[in-house]
Amino acid sequence: MPQRFCAICGKILDEKSPHFGMCKTCYFKENPLFELATNFKLKICLDCYRYSKKEEWIKPTEEDFLLIIKEAVYNILLKSMEKNIDITFSIDLNESSLEFSSKDLITSLELIITGKSSERPMISNEQVVKVNIIYDLCDNCTNLRSGNYFTSILQIRVKNSNYFDILKSILDQINVVVDKEFIKDDRQYISKIVDQKYGLDIYLSTNELMNYIISYLKSRYHFLLKRSKKLVGRDSQRGKGIYRLKTLIKFLPIKKNDIIEIDNQKFIVEQILKNKVILKNKKNEKLVKSFDYFFNN
Repeated sequence: MPQRFCAICGKILDEKSPHFGMCKTCYFKENPLFELATNFKLKICLDCYRYSKKEEWIKPTEEDFLLIIKEAVYNILLKSMEKNIDITFSIDLNESSLEFSSKDLITSLELIITGKSSERPMISNEQVVKVNIIYDLCDNCTNLRSGNYFTSILQIRVKNSNYFDILKSILDQINVVVDKEFIKDDRQYISKIVDQKYGLDIYLSTNELMNYIISYLKSRYHFLLKRSKKLVGRDSQRGKGIYRLKTLIKFLPIKKNDIIEIDNQKFIVEQILKNKVILKNKKNEKLVKSFDYFFNN
């Protein structure tokens, strides 16, 4: 059988040549498996290392900064290509390409991206992409730094100054709960706390966090709860109003087995239900009062 030669470089062709007229090297120069831009701008949040994909800030699954860059490049540039044209990619770092700012922040680096055909692993391509890193603040970290962003207000109240000790204890518990939620999701936090005459106004970053705190308190205390909302704007994309939620919690100034006096009679607090209190006097006569009664009398 006569020998065949590459039409471009003249190299002898063998049975592994991907094209009858070209060797592997020349064929993939003319028909690369994939093509990427040689320069890529990647926006990363300076505080939390989220990276930007179009208008969305994505929380990385990695903690190491270099691994975050690889993850971002894969998700933004390669993932859809890998799925659509059946390529398997690998990413390697050219460590000698690292460039730093005067504050020791990585400003650029080179990634060596190798892609192989899933059906024919012998078909592959390699390309070097220079990643230029732009540091910015994501929406969440911007709000965190400002300290003024909130979507809901939790108003905690006690009947009078005699109950300030329990108020402090409740606030300490809320802080512990919020700290745990923040570790799991840094969008959950307290923006600020404002003192009021008989309580506190706690400004919260999400409605979800407010509901979580209320559920936590319900499992431990009895209180009167009132919700309200205020229209503060309009979401033009969704065509819906934007509301700020407010929840008032007034802690019941009594507990089970307390002795209280009503109309010159002494009663023991026998039971506290969801929204009413069952009292009993010395004659074992029962009296039922709503939670409102203990704040108005």
